[in-house]
Parts: sequence; C-alpha cells; structure tokens
Amino acid sequence: MEFEPIRKQKRIYQVIIDQIKQAIEQGQIKPGDKLPSERMLAETLCVSRTSVKEAITVLETAGIVRVRPGVGMFLIEDSHQSLLSKFSEVIASNKTKFTDLFELRQAIEGDAAFYAASRITEEQKEKLTVVFNELVLAEKLGEVASKEDFRFHFTIVEAANNPVMLEVMNLISDKMIHSLAESRETSMKNQQLNNEVQLEHRHIYEAIMNNSPEQARQAAWVHLQGIKQRYIHRISQQKMERNQNG
Repeated sequence: MEFEPIRKQKRIYQVIIDQIKQAIEQGQIKPGDKLPSERMLAETLCVSRTSVKEAITVLETAGIVRVRPGVGMFLIEDSHQSLLSKFSEVIASNKTKFTDLFELRQAIEGDAAFYAASRITEEQKEKLTVVFNELVLAEKLGEVASKEDFRFHFTIVEAANNPVMLEVMNLISDKMIHSLAESRETSMKNQQLNNEVQLEHRHIYEAIMNNSPEQARQAAWVHLQGIKQRYIHRISQQKMERNQNG
C-alpha cells in the first residue's frame, strides 16, 4: 500500500484517517487486513507518532480498527461498503457542519454581493467577468470546478471593498473549497441541479454587473439557501436508504 507524506500540520490525525480511507477505496487495504505499525505510519506519512496514535484512537473508538496488544492493528472484518460508510461518518463528525458553514456564508456573502454591486470598480468588473467565464467554461467541460466556484465567490467579496469581510473569507477558505467540492460533485450527477446552480451564479453575476445591490443580495442569499436545502434533502434521502437497507 502507498501513503503520501503529509506536509500540512493542521489536524493531522484527520488527514491520516482520510488517507487510510483512500487506501481502502483503492483496494490497497481490505477488511480484516493488518495495518502498518504506528512507527511505520509515522515515518511514511512524515508525521509524529502522537498524531498517528490520535488517529488510531478515533478509529478504534468508532469500531473501525481493532488493536491486539503485541500483535498489531487490524481493520474490522466488515463489508467494504459498510467500512467506508463508517469512515465517512467519522470524518464528517470531525468537520465543521456543512449547514453551519453555509449559514455563515449567507450572513457574509449576501451583504458582500450588495456592497459589491454598489462599490465595484471597472477593473473589478473585468476581473469578475474573467472569473465567471472560467467557471462557466469549467462547467461546460464537465469539471467539478470547485476552485473556480470559490474564486467566483471570493472575487465578489473582494469587490465589496470591505477588508473585514475579506479577512473572514480568507479564514474559512479551506472549509469552503472542501464543501464546494462535495456539493458540486453531487450536483454534477443531476443535470437539473447543475442547471439550477449555474443559473443562480448567473443571477448573482448579472445583478452585480448591473449595479443592482438589492437584487445581488437576494440572488446570493437564494443561491446559498438553495445549496443548503439541497444538501439537507440529500442527507435525509441517504438516511432513509440506509434505514431501508439496514
């Protein structure tokens, strides 16, 4: 099995869990298999043994890993899909709640769109047009386009010309990109949802370019509310399916 060295010292144990999950998805580790030792994992991932211990403790508590003193660490013997589902639950429980993030974004980006429509300069309009067109092109090519999506929203906050709003966006940028990747991967599987998201982006863009503050704020709020509601609906459906299959 192959692991990638971890360069970023931020919530390292979560990244370790992510990499073990990826190894399972790729068939490098199978249910019941013995995992590398703590020392070997630490050396391979370029992290401390403390971080590895933290990751293993989380997995053991979740019933994913069984530790046999003097023998080693083993994945539980369960179905491949069930094991991945348990990993997803562990990873989700250690992340910022998706809905909390989008409520914060609604509070910031609604007003940011309002001020952008009021204060945007001609130079910023040119930049926003370039960024919007890059997003449209990426979507036409069938790409997930999470980074293009993030740049579009970030450029709007820049155009609001409020340094505090921009600082907050910088603070949540990593979480935003991750959540955008997750939501866009879902919407890409449904053409109707994909079309809705594209239309919502266009409404925001046009309102700002037309210097219509109230329309821009409403369009941004509707877009983020739509994403949040679609996410809640998807999670509800997944729970129903698990209950039916369980």
